[in-house]
Amino acid sequence: MADKSEVARLHSLAQLDADAVGAYDVAIARIGPALVRERLNSFRADHLRHVQDLNLLIQHFGGEPVTLRPDLKGSAMKGLTAMTGLMGTEATLWAMLGNEELFDRAYELALQFEWSPEVKALIRQHREDERRHGTWIRDAVRTRPWAERRMPSFLDTAEMGA
Repeated sequence: MADKSEVARLHSLAQLDADAVGAYDVAIARIGPALVRERLNSFRADHLRHVQDLNLLIQHFGGEPVTLRPDLKGSAMKGLTAMTGLMGTEATLWAMLGNEELFDRAYELALQFEWSPEVKALIRQHREDERRHGTWIRDAVRTRPWAERRMPSFLDTAEMGA
């Protein structure tokens, strides 16, 4: 049986993932390119699964499950994502990268506590999801897969010696 501090830590992680769902809702609404929207939708689904997984543990240990309502931190996260989203896809992804780095750090910190092997494995799996999200977003910002390939102009070909 988990003690109250363990339930509180699980609750904090679940709330952070619930806040992530809200931030992804805002980001997805602001993103135009289907490729990026689809990927963000899959990341949102991961965060929703995290809330569900953690809520099962919380309830098993006698705690109250987390709802998908943002707390103060989640409201701030959604607001920042919405404001940044006004500047386009790349800016929205930068905001989401910052969020994902926060989630990754929270899971990394959670792994420092003593857990049963099953709980620790779940937390480790969730952290790996966060790292995968961050890696994809970081790569997308770098490579901009949504941008149209620009045809070389006359000046570009003249510079290349053509």
